Amino acid sequence: MSGLTTSCRIRPNALGDWQILPPAGQITQIGDAGLTANGLISQDDFFVTGNMEVRDELYVTGVTTLFNDLWLEPAANLRMYGQHNESTRYARTSEQITIPVGQGLAGILSAGNMCPNHSVILGAVGRVIQAPGGGATLFDVGRNLVGPAEFANNVAVALNTTFTSPADGDGSNAGPVHNAADTKIKITTDANVTGTDMELRIAVFYMRMYPPES
Repeated sequence: MSGLTTSCRIRPNALGDWQILPPAGQITQIGDAGLTANGLISQDDFFVTGNMEVRDELYVTGVTTLFNDLWLEPAANLRMYGQHNESTRYARTSEQITIPVGQGLAGILSAGNMCPNHSVILGAVGRVIQAPGGGATLFDVGRNLVGPAEFANNVAVALNTTFTSPADGDGSNAGPVHNAADTKIKITTDANVTGTDMELRIAVFYMRMYPPES
């Protein structure tokens, strides 16, 4: 093959998988910008000069001590395992929520449990994607029956208004929130929506921890 020396072996294993194995003490490398990564010394190590993408779901770019950007789309789910399968999972839930005309003051719940059980809620963000025709001028966002404005407090209902829980929450939680049971998100407006429905797109970022399996 072009670009490969005779000392590099490409062969199928017993299962028929293709293996690339350079001589001892060398690594497999794609690109010609020079080796800048740390600790790549064995035959099984792999170095990519440019960006790397897998199935449009994992995208890694940049060079720092570990990585500059790690994109996991569309699932946005990263899980890290320990020696005995103890693990941590970082993920998000998202939902487009409608506040119909004539509602909002008593609160509207998300369809799904956006705050999963046994999770640590890292924060929430949102955007108004359709402003109400009238009535409501402000809205709050929080966990149902827990904190009615913990994620967003008195945010304007204008089109494209955004919120982040660290900047716009009510301050009732100084950091991540321990969430024991499946919980819906609740949106509450300062008055019922009139004229046209209000639409919000909300995402909740969370972490779950799993005990060792042995």
